[in-house]
Amino acid sequence: MKKVHKLPNGTIYVFDDFLVSEFKEDAIIDFDCFVQLYHYLNSYSENKKSFGYISNRVHKYTVKVTDFMRTKSLTQKIYPTAVVTYDDEGKNTFMFEKKVYNCQAFLCDSLDKAINHLTGRLVSIS
Repeated sequence: MKKVHKLPNGTIYVFDDFLVSEFKEDAIIDFDCFVQLYHYLNSYSENKKSFGYISNRVHKYTVKVTDFMRTKSLTQKIYPTAVVTYDDEGKNTFMFEKKVYNCQAFLCDSLDKAINHLTGRLVSIS
């Protein structure tokens, strides 16, 4: 781990080739939170061909859908993404989000699996 950023809604962990977010229980992830997240994604990936993102959903929180839809203006890059959930409710939420957002994120049931999947994908992109 290279760096840790504490945000009002959670924590961002920075590694060489990806970020991991862990948001707090009952946090509301709004546009301001997305601005912070994309700031870190964009700055740490600046000189890299490929850089990924893992959403480690240790806690349950709320994403403001209308705010998420505005995030396209925050970056020109597409980040390979893995989402880690630990129960059926989390999996169902992810499946709903995937339909609504039309995202290409990969679902995992452990952080180790997400890291292995993501780093394997990043190697194939480079």
